[in-house]
Amino acid sequence: MDELVGLFDNYSGDLYVNKPASRIDKYYFSGTIIIFLCLKGEAKFNVRFKEYTLQENCFLAIGAGIPFYYTDKSEDFRTDIFTIKESVFDKIAQGLIKIYFYRILYNKPLQKISHEKMMMCHSIYTYLKSFVSENDNYFKKQIIRNYLNILFYEACNIMLHDPDKNRSPKNKHKDEIAGNFIMLLEKNFKTSRKVEFYAREMHLTPKYLSATVKESTGRTASAWIDDYTVIEAKNMLRSGTATIQEIGYDLGFATPSHFAKFFKDKTGMTPKEARTKLLNIT
Repeated sequence: MDELVGLFDNYSGDLYVNKPASRIDKYYFSGTIIIFLCLKGEAKFNVRFKEYTLQENCFLAIGAGIPFYYTDKSEDFRTDIFTIKESVFDKIAQGLIKIYFYRILYNKPLQKISHEKMMMCHSIYTYLKSFVSENDNYFKKQIIRNYLNILFYEACNIMLHDPDKNRSPKNKHKDEIAGNFIMLLEKNFKTSRKVEFYAREMHLTPKYLSATVKESTGRTASAWIDDYTVIEAKNMLRSGTATIQEIGYDLGFATPSHFAKFFKDKTGMTPKEARTKLLNIT
């Protein structure tokens, strides 16, 4: 279960939000995507230097690596909390869903939903929690992924109907191009890290594809390609079953030194240093 999703709540002693506000005076950088679902009351958060008030029937989604801290809460504040590794999200979410959810994470992390939707999310939370001790379910991972996908689709549906996001047909077409690029990338990032390849496959010019992906997602096409490669490299380093040389070749690098240079340029660590760090994370 923990390799796919973490499940917490403050009414049974969750550490994220149960500390006195006076003790949380520094930003916390989570290594996972965190989603707070407010069932009752309210709490105040500072996310990337901006204040948010999480109230009943609202959720707050915070991206991996985004600094945040909790500042105050009402006595009746109750919240369910999902934590999802970014690598897990990248594998589960597809195309446009990934784009819209990243918009939530980085542009509008606080969203209001209907009471019925909140109860549905709470039911998913409760249901997934029942899997903690269920180790003999052959389809456990598939079930969890499908329920997480429901959450992602529901969240992204909000962005599609948000008045601030009523994009023109032209911009919606660009969103579709970006979504198709992400889906193509998911299938080919191990064999091609060139924007030109994806542009050719989509019958577009590299310049137009790059500009369109940047406008739609806030990240360049090359940044998406690099991120996918780094995330997969970290997954393989964490598994500990393949050598660093084998990982480099599997990801399409001509030599281990090319892989090592790429990885250090993007992460600040050598693959060996990253493997040691990743294997020591519990």
